[in-house]
Amino acid sequence: MGDMAAQFSNPFGPYIGFVIGAAALGAVLVLNQVIYRWQWKAYPTLARYLAAHPECDKPQSVVCDHCGTGAAGMGVSGRGRIYRCTWCETELYRVDRDAGGDGV
Repeated sequence: MGDMAAQFSNPFGPYIGFVIGAAALGAVLVLNQVIYRWQWKAYPTLARYLAAHPECDKPQSVVCDHCGTGAAGMGVSGRGRIYRCTWCETELYRVDRDAGGDGV
C-alpha cells in the first residue's frame, strides 16, 4: 500500500528530472520568441524611417541619417531584412517579409 501512495504522490516517478528539464526548455523557448518579436518591432519600417528622415531618400538608395553612407540589407530568418549603414554600422530600418516594409 505504501508503494501505491508514493506512486500517486509522484506520478512521473524516475522521469521527474526529464519533465522538469522539458518544461524549463519550453519556458526558455517561449521567452526567447517574446523577446525576439519585441526587438524586431523596435526597428522602424522603411516608411517610418523615411518619414523621420526624408533627406535620406536619395535616387541611388536610402542613406544613413548619421553619416550619409548607403545602407546594406542583412536577412533575418523568417522575418525579413534589417538594413544598416555600411560605414558606421548603425541599424537603420527593417523590411518585413510579408508586409514589404509598410508593416507596423
